[in-house]
Amino acid sequence: MCKGDKVFVTNIANNRISVFSNDSLNTLLYNIPNVEPGNPGFLCSPVNMTIQDDRVYASDFGCSRVMIYGLDGTLIDSVGSQGDRPGQFAKVKGIAVDKEYNLYAVDAAFENVQVFNKEGQLLIVFAGHFKGNGDLIIPAKIIIDYDNLKYFEKYVDPSFDLKYLIFVTSQYGPNLINVYGRVEQKVNNSKQ
Repeated sequence: MCKGDKVFVTNIANNRISVFSNDSLNTLLYNIPNVEPGNPGFLCSPVNMTIQDDRVYASDFGCSRVMIYGLDGTLIDSVGSQGDRPGQFAKVKGIAVDKEYNLYAVDAAFENVQVFNKEGQLLIVFAGHFKGNGDLIIPAKIIIDYDNLKYFEKYVDPSFDLKYLIFVTSQYGPNLINVYGRVEQKVNNSKQ
């Protein structure tokens, strides 16, 4: 993933995010984190990442959490822990962050999406083990899209505005891509 003049790459082999120069991908600039296992901020198995403004988010599959770093690798925070309760993960994979810094994390074991606010508090859990449309089978990736609303607005109740789309992929099953929408109720400006 590119950010400015740098390329950020998850490296599960050495439990780091490797940061390279965009001018020469042979030039390793630094690793995130720059700590050894057992120290605060270390990664067990980073399988996915995203960058929002000046923050790097890494899904840490091996430690069942999402780590948040500054662009320079400084540890900012972590979200979630290993467990089977809301706000915890078993197999966290894909992650995405919206413009308000809400974190969307896909769990392949629970087959759901958990949404956390910028303070790391759980807001909502959606989807689940496949029973029909909207459910997931071993989900892997999630993407937030602000650019293609016009293709989906016709499916939204007219009393709501579609703010952005949430695409979630499943590794198996009849619905390999599920599309969800973040909506807000329209404000009624009519005078009574």
